[in-house]
Amino acid sequence: MDELDGLEIRHLRYFLMVAREGKILTASQELNIAQPSLSQLIQRLERRLGLVLFNRTARGMELTAAGEVFRRGAERILAELDEVLAEAGSTARVVRAGVCAGVVPALLGDIENAIMRNSEKPVSPKFSAESSSRQLELLRTGELDFAIVRLPFDAAEFEVVTVADQELGVVLHTGHPLAGRTELEWADLRDQWLLWFDARRAPGYAQGLLASLATHGWRPRLHTMDNDRHALFTHTLRSVPGLVALRPRSTAAGDPQLTWIPISGGGPREQLGLAALREGGHGETLRRMGREWFPSS
Repeated sequence: MDELDGLEIRHLRYFLMVAREGKILTASQELNIAQPSLSQLIQRLERRLGLVLFNRTARGMELTAAGEVFRRGAERILAELDEVLAEAGSTARVVRAGVCAGVVPALLGDIENAIMRNSEKPVSPKFSAESSSRQLELLRTGELDFAIVRLPFDAAEFEVVTVADQELGVVLHTGHPLAGRTELEWADLRDQWLLWFDARRAPGYAQGLLASLATHGWRPRLHTMDNDRHALFTHTLRSVPGLVALRPRSTAAGDPQLTWIPISGGGPREQLGLAALREGGHGETLRRMGREWFPSS
């Protein structure tokens, strides 16, 4: 098969055009190449294959018996190649998306559907758990395509769509002295410890939340737990006296050991954003998402 070394797809297409048109001049005009160049290419193809593909006559270029066999083979090769390319092009490309702690399954499903709906080509999102700050680093290095992060953060280089905006209430273990209340005042919280997280994971959110609490006169002592597992979250609230958490209502849903109590006048809010680098196709996907209604959790 050494005679096929250097044979290119374009050579097959050029050959088929000459076979179809029957004239070098007409074929060269269709291909938008010079007539002498096309004539030389056909001659080199014949030499490479060791075959006479055309009879040159006064009427033009007529396929020989070998040329007819080669034509059928070339058409089959190009048809199969077109099928392969079409199949490859229709296969959904995996896009990588990070997920911060606390994203509920319904919201994750909304985000997955929105990414697929707004991408120019078929994509299949693949999610992995990462802190908000880590996700932004991975976006910069190209290891992630999208990031679900807590807001705010420095978004100068990113396109961001807000995908959730939820009120925070007080999450308590059912054995806590305040657990029987239907609503809490800020004054009720001033002696309570606050279950906290490593602020480096979402520094903008952490700073903003503590600043908001301070405006209401609550500067809580922090009990840091750097683990997102719900079982440990529940255990910590049960085992540490005077400990509360600020979370969306969904945190306590379905857990008989926990209760969620709203704060009078409304609690702080937690916003989640879907981010991608502003420059590039994923940034354009987010811009399209921002122009349509986005389902919230």
